[in-house]
Amino acid sequence: MENQGNWTDLPDFENVAVHVSLLPNGKVLYWGRRAVAGTGSMDQTTTKAFLWSPSDNSHNPVPDPIGKDGRTVNLFCSGHCFLPDGNLLVAGGHVRDGWGMNQACIFITEESKFEALPVLNMGRWYPSLLALPDGRAIVMSGSDRGGPGGNISQIWPTTPFNPDAWAEVRDPRAQTPVLDWSFSLYPRIHLTPKGHIFYAGPEPESRILELKNDQGLEIKTSTDGKDTLGTWKSANTVRRQGMFRDYCPSVIYDSGKIMYIGGGGGFDAAPGRVVEFINLNDPAPEWTWAASTDMRIPRRQFNATILPDGTVLVTGGSRGAGFNNLAEAEHIAELYDPIKKTWADMAPEKYDRCYHSVALLMPDGRVLSAGSGEGGGAENPANCLKTAQLFEPPYLHKGGPRPAITDFPKDIPYKDNFEITVTVGAGDWIEKISWLRLGTVTHCRNIGQSLMFLGPFTTIGLGKLSVPAPANANLAPPGHYMLFVLTQAGVPSVGQIMRIADPKLPPTNTTPTNTTPTDTMPGDGLMLRHKTVNPRPVQPSLHEYSQRIEAEEAGSPVVVVGLTPLCPYGLGPCWAGAFEGLKRIKDIKVVRPVPDGEDSVAFVYLKKDILLPDIDVTVSGAVTKEQQAGGAEEQLSLACTATPTQLVLAPFREASQLKWDMAKSARKPISQDEASAYKRLSAALADHPAGVTVQVSGTLQKRGAGEFSLDVRDFEVSPPPKPATRLAGDVSKI
Repeated sequence: MENQGNWTDLPDFENVAVHVSLLPNGKVLYWGRRAVAGTGSMDQTTTKAFLWSPSDNSHNPVPDPIGKDGRTVNLFCSGHCFLPDGNLLVAGGHVRDGWGMNQACIFITEESKFEALPVLNMGRWYPSLLALPDGRAIVMSGSDRGGPGGNISQIWPTTPFNPDAWAEVRDPRAQTPVLDWSFSLYPRIHLTPKGHIFYAGPEPESRILELKNDQGLEIKTSTDGKDTLGTWKSANTVRRQGMFRDYCPSVIYDSGKIMYIGGGGGFDAAPGRVVEFINLNDPAPEWTWAASTDMRIPRRQFNATILPDGTVLVTGGSRGAGFNNLAEAEHIAELYDPIKKTWADMAPEKYDRCYHSVALLMPDGRVLSAGSGEGGGAENPANCLKTAQLFEPPYLHKGGPRPAITDFPKDIPYKDNFEITVTVGAGDWIEKISWLRLGTVTHCRNIGQSLMFLGPFTTIGLGKLSVPAPANANLAPPGHYMLFVLTQAGVPSVGQIMRIADPKLPPTNTTPTNTTPTDTMPGDGLMLRHKTVNPRPVQPSLHEYSQRIEAEEAGSPVVVVGLTPLCPYGLGPCWAGAFEGLKRIKDIKVVRPVPDGEDSVAFVYLKKDILLPDIDVTVSGAVTKEQQAGGAEEQLSLACTATPTQLVLAPFREASQLKWDMAKSARKPISQDEASAYKRLSAALADHPAGVTVQVSGTLQKRGAGEFSLDVRDFEVSPPPKPATRLAGDVSKI
């Protein structure tokens, strides 16, 4: 249909296409989670990648990637971006859910093979990669060993002349003043028109990383004689209204203009339809929102693809509550028109495209939609999809011949004009020329994709146009792009793949020269084939920061907060949203940057000793025993030394447990000592004088206005040798 586009089926792919990239030669590189989709361990140690050739629908395997230690690697849940020479940088990967690999490699397009790079400073599962204006690339975040996203980003290579080393980016916690941030997995990052990195989410507060100053000089800080790069800046005044929203895309739909689309929800909450916009060309950019520009259908686990005419196509996802609700998978596509600022329904897709689905713009103007499935836990065979379809947008159903680019340069410099030759149908003319970076997609994100319109262009002869190249690498980092011409009716040509680069800079040799294997270390009980040692970071790790805070707050009681993660991978990988939420609680002084992912608890310190998050209570004082009416069991109470003056004590029960078992999706069982603590405390009072002071540990419960109880998990009779350890009430779904 002209108004809603059309879907056509493709033969099945050789694997679930979780990661896809359009290469400069027009082929599509893809891989999934397992060597054979739907069979074997979910934590395999190899990658079976394929090259799809759209011209003949052939799928050819490529050699398995090999790490620096000579062993195979699993590139599932890695991040990737294109380098200026057309090769694909791939960093991180999969050991198990929430546990990333420290591998890095490049896919050499001309040779159709992977080549290992020096390893990263940590394992990275769910990292984001972004091509930089100077031809390098940044790797940001990623979880290691079930912990939070990494706080130390890295840049490859250190310089264009040294392709054998990674450079560290300045940790925001190492700056003055300290920026106490946690990094979400797969953060949404984009280049600004000034060449800085704009961190758009999932957190609502935006952030900016400046790697160079206004004079174009690299910002360096020396730590123990070693340089770290860049400086982070808070953009708290630049805040999205849509709050923490993950498993959704953000895209540069025009030069310097970003839209952040839908997402969020999870657990028992449905996703949103909110779409927010920011124009980074403005001197004081702010996020804007209007109900009229929201999507018609709420979604998470979906993709957004920029089309040659500047519209944005949204495909797949789930509209239901939960992490990946297949019962409410959405098949209707939507198309956003930035000129009209409206959304329109498109033709429905045949298959579910939810978690681990992809969408990719092809040179012929169609959109590849594929994948879905291979998530952690019990796999649903019906959601392990090797199917693929192509969407034909409405602009391919307008009738008449398409324009064509018949001659064009393969390489162009910045600023200069270049010439192309075009043909058009009778009565048609070229109205727009668009420039789109080749896509590389996984997990709702095609971070490098961007669009800009080139102009004004001029006619210099029959069918010949003189077109201005992008002005600088901030707007279009060096690498390969698709050039489209569009008629006055909005019909695009087939895109021609071109490369832009600064001829003054030496070509970036991304192929490593050092192939010496790294050291190995003994295993730790997990069956791993990869045991490469992470290079020692120049800056402290998150665990070292956490230990510093513990030492600094040694005189203060630590409050243990039970948290229910919104994602299925545990509190560590899903920590960023909870961390930001805890920091916003007014009575919390500091939050340790590393939670206990095994028990799903966080550790915080309070501004005042008598305060807990949202409830005022103390846990030390004189314990008294009162016989209940009718011969019922004795009731213990704690006469507190501060407000509130009275705290009722109660036995520790299963419902009191804050520690969470992610595998069973249930509270962890309590021990016999915990279950009997209340009775043991009651018995202990007989051996001590009345009004003895006792320190009590347990879970706080609010009974009513100004009334509290404490479920006794443990106790210690005065004098206490150290400050009490306290557990706060269950703060879930932050």
